[in-house]
Amino acid sequence: MRVAITGEQGFLGYHLTQYYKWIKNDEVISLGRNYLDNISLLKECDLLIHCAGINRGDNVYHGNISLTNDLVNALKNHNISIDIKFTSSTQEDLDNDYGNSKRECSAILSKYCLETNSNFKSYKIPNIFGPFGKPHYNSFINTFCYNLINNIPINYNDNIVSLCYVYDVIKSIDNNTPFNITNISVKDVYFKLKSFHEDYSKGIIPNLTIEFDKNLFNTYRSFTSPEFTFNRHTDDRGYLVELVKGKGSETQMFFSTTKPGITRGNHFHFNKVERFCILKGEAKVTMRKIGTNIVEEYYIDGDSNKVIDMPVLYTHDITNVGKDDLICVFWVDEIYDHSNPDTYYEKVKK
Repeated sequence: MRVAITGEQGFLGYHLTQYYKWIKNDEVISLGRNYLDNISLLKECDLLIHCAGINRGDNVYHGNISLTNDLVNALKNHNISIDIKFTSSTQEDLDNDYGNSKRECSAILSKYCLETNSNFKSYKIPNIFGPFGKPHYNSFINTFCYNLINNIPINYNDNIVSLCYVYDVIKSIDNNTPFNITNISVKDVYFKLKSFHEDYSKGIIPNLTIEFDKNLFNTYRSFTSPEFTFNRHTDDRGYLVELVKGKGSETQMFFSTTKPGITRGNHFHFNKVERFCILKGEAKVTMRKIGTNIVEEYYIDGDSNKVIDMPVLYTHDITNVGKDDLICVFWVDEIYDHSNPDTYYEKVKK
């Protein structure tokens, strides 16, 4: 199936792109920021997901309606009939500019699909969170993560919020199923994140047996540095470095040897929490966030007392850049499941 997404460079658009490309193995057609200029590409598509919109400012109401009318007019001018899924909001049920605009945009798109004999579905998306969101923009969770890491005071309250992880939202959009909602107070979210921050800064992986906590932790990790330095405890016997402590998670640790000049990896994960540590030799770890061209490089060796924590949705590899065999130990937060490996192959350097 060929899928196109308006607003593909936004928070939800980015994650939709990666889901349909990697998990669904569909062909995702890039429309670009100026998607109306490339509207003819939709002639070859089976599904359009309309995410582009304005969610703040003085032009929310008229701006969103104008964007949707422009899209529909462009489709009509090119004689395109295509199934549409629209990412609306639970604010449709509220009397405000954003909610009213979403409700009217849904009606505009529904009318177009009815006229062109195509399918339409609108989704009232709740408060959504996930990796790579912007602080002070996408979700209060992003702001809390950013402020904790940068030691900025946080204001919280006892209000109950309905939260949904970005990939749970996307699975509901894909399968037309109800959203997996977690009702929780803002205060409880803050204390979970605060606990994650206190543990993680000491190299401790929190208890991730609850799926919501794991999703929240991966969101928090998207704001942190992947590089850690640990203290080395030395006596006349040698030295000891505590690599990782896990609070109640089902974990797996393993090691590999790699010959000089050989590269392992070139894959990424949507959900795994993974840590690398070099026991012997010299290694170069390269990583690239999926959907970008920016390659990051880290050099670690057996004497550096450093580990690399791999963020989700970063394709990565490890190369032995030394003269001797490389010994690397790996820790993962879950035992490998052959039926659901959560491993997608993509070269770091294209």
